[in-house]
Amino acid sequence: MKYLSIQIQTNRDELFSVEDAIDLSRSLGRFPEVDKADDKGKFIHLNYFSEDLGGLWSELRAGLLDDATLGDWLRKVSVVVCEGPSNPDEYLLLWHWDSDETLDSL
Repeated sequence: MKYLSIQIQTNRDELFSVEDAIDLSRSLGRFPEVDKADDKGKFIHLNYFSEDLGGLWSELRAGLLDDATLGDWLRKVSVVVCEGPSNPDEYLLLWHWDSDETLDSL
């Protein structure tokens, strides 16, 4: 099964919380695996699994990053990557809070 991961960098902006993002995700019928990348909770990963990464990304982008309430915040604090199409060790960068980063597409 392939995966897509949204890394939320909580230290970038504290207007909302990771729990708010998880609640929004659940309201979309998506229940991410939550992984704390460090012991201080600065980097939280919401991991989603699907064989259709393109469809999953479209759904999450519209439902999370374009959300009327949390969308602006999520775009400020998030990096989104997914497993490459032909190599599980290859990652595609789908979203980055730094607009100077070059994004990949599915």
